[in-house]
Amino acid sequence: MTLVVLQIAAQSISSTLHWLGVYFGIRALDGSKTRKSVWVAGSAIFAMAWLLVILLLAANDFFRDDVTPPRISLALALTLLFGYLLLLSRDFRAIIAAIPQHWLIGIQVFRVLGAVFLIRWWQGEMPAVFAIPAGIGDTLTGLFAPLVAYWWYTGKPYARTVAIVWNLFEMADLVDAVLIARSINDAGIVFPVVIIPVYGVPRGFLIHSYSLIGLLRRTSKQQVSANAVEVRAGT
Repeated sequence: MTLVVLQIAAQSISSTLHWLGVYFGIRALDGSKTRKSVWVAGSAIFAMAWLLVILLLAANDFFRDDVTPPRISLALALTLLFGYLLLLSRDFRAIIAAIPQHWLIGIQVFRVLGAVFLIRWWQGEMPAVFAIPAGIGDTLTGLFAPLVAYWWYTGKPYARTVAIVWNLFEMADLVDAVLIARSINDAGIVFPVVIIPVYGVPRGFLIHSYSLIGLLRRTSKQQVSANAVEVRAGT
């Protein structure tokens, strides 16, 4: 019961924080207040409905990979497809570009929840071949997220390079975890842990993608650090 409450609370909080990032981006949209209001209301309703549907389906053992097509993999693939199709919308691209980069990075602190894989392995409920790399990768992502976000926010000269490498590494970690899980037929991934691969993983991968797009296109602007200001003032 404790794990169920923890997963629901953590996913609800992280989902709300993700939506707040979208809200900040919507506020930067050009156009009428009505247009912005439609985006705000629509995104909020969608975020709540998405989380509620996932929780209800997961609690009723819907996400199983012993059926055809495998439902965990299907849920992950469809979520990613939808997230990338949204980029075809000019408004959505503008919203994502307007979300502060340190927000996109720092929000990944919730990846520390992946430590639950290590706990389940320790308890003998999940194979080590999946639990150890997935658990360590998620935990490291979550631990380094605030640090990378801080470096970006304070305008460190190396922040962009570090953020790009961090995003690429963590995206590779997610892909690796998914491939390993498929190779062992997602053994041991049941409710509430199944919420992570069907909801947390694709959401996290999309946020990494959106962050990386901004970094590579240099559409994300850094804060000017105090040191940089002093150097410029002295020249």
